[in-house]
Amino acid sequence: MNTQQASGLLIIGALLWGTNPALIQLADWTPFGTAWLRGCFCFALLLTYLLYKKSFSLKSIQLQLLCAVFLALNSTLFVSASLYTSPANAVLLLFIFPWITLLLDFSARKIKPSFSDIIRLLLGLTGIVIIVWGGLRHAGTLGNILALLGGICIAFNIFFSQRLERRHKGNKEVLSSVMVAWLITIIGLAPLALANESLRTSPLAQEQWFYLILFGLFSAIPWLLWGKAIAYIPGHIVAALLGVEVFSAALFGWLLLGDSPSLETWVGGTLTLIAAMWQILSSIPRPKK
Repeated sequence: MNTQQASGLLIIGALLWGTNPALIQLADWTPFGTAWLRGCFCFALLLTYLLYKKSFSLKSIQLQLLCAVFLALNSTLFVSASLYTSPANAVLLLFIFPWITLLLDFSARKIKPSFSDIIRLLLGLTGIVIIVWGGLRHAGTLGNILALLGGICIAFNIFFSQRLERRHKGNKEVLSSVMVAWLITIIGLAPLALANESLRTSPLAQEQWFYLILFGLFSAIPWLLWGKAIAYIPGHIVAALLGVEVFSAALFGWLLLGDSPSLETWVGGTLTLIAAMWQILSSIPRPKK
């Protein structure tokens, strides 16, 4: 897989993932129950894919467990952060990860980002800040700290995933570690999900189940795509691509919930899209003269 193909998969995954906030509101289930269901769908899809491809591999079990633990921690921390701070804060603070991966790549492999990489990263981050600016006025110190920790965890997951790809020249070990991560997540969240569900006074309606199933599918497919692609792109560049998720969330909030995008959403979304498309175009090999 080349960088252009990997970039395309990451953007498709980000667009699908952007449907999640609207579908979560339409399903109207408990936060931990929703996160647990997402984990079940992600684990089931990855398991099915790996069994079909006969590509499940634990050749680097220690490194894969590191990837899985950091990914599971990120998922749990982000859900917890969303309970204690605004969604805008949680999304923006999570995007500390490209700066962490940039430092990790430089310290471990002496990889220096190019000037254009930094410009794309700043362009995408500026777009995200513009979109979520209104939500940043809400307090939530604990949630902000949890979101920052979640960003650090996803940075280490990307760093170790790329080490897996370099060691084995493929993505089946990375996909296997992602599947293990979601298994850890659903086991860890099960008690919290059951405790929250016991507080409900009425069962879920058919319409809620419909939206929950859509949410599960549109959560699982991105992780399959990201697991296939993440190891082929430096972590500080991934942010320019995944920033499309924020614009996608605003767009689907408008289409599914009737939340009209503000001027800030259109401006910020345009910047994130420019950063993502610029990254794809820059990865296309130039013909030799």
